[in-house]
Amino acid sequence: MPSREQSIRRSTNTESRAKTARARNRMKLSTTVAAENFTFLETMVGSGRTQSIAEAVDLAIARLRRAENRARLENATAAYFDGLTPQAETQERKLARLLHSSAASVDIDLEP
Repeated sequence: MPSREQSIRRSTNTESRAKTARARNRMKLSTTVAAENFTFLETMVGSGRTQSIAEAVDLAIARLRRAENRARLENATAAYFDGLTPQAETQERKLARLLHSSAASVDIDLEP
């Protein structure tokens, strides 16, 4: 059985490798932001949601990108359905009913 010191050393080595890998994927950014945005980023760090301002910026950008991707998907989906012929729309509605009825028996919370 490994000693506590060996476990800590192994954990530290794993964390160091993870930090090194993250550092290789990072780009230097030097900029000025609005005071309220900086306060928001500091709040994220202070609350423990992120460990640094850099992580807070990454998280904020990731959330923005996710929102923009969802909006883009929503617009593309709406354009697709708006452009359907009446026959294709009928077929889509039939498929939606079949999918809905087959999915009714699935309990998402119980799925692995």
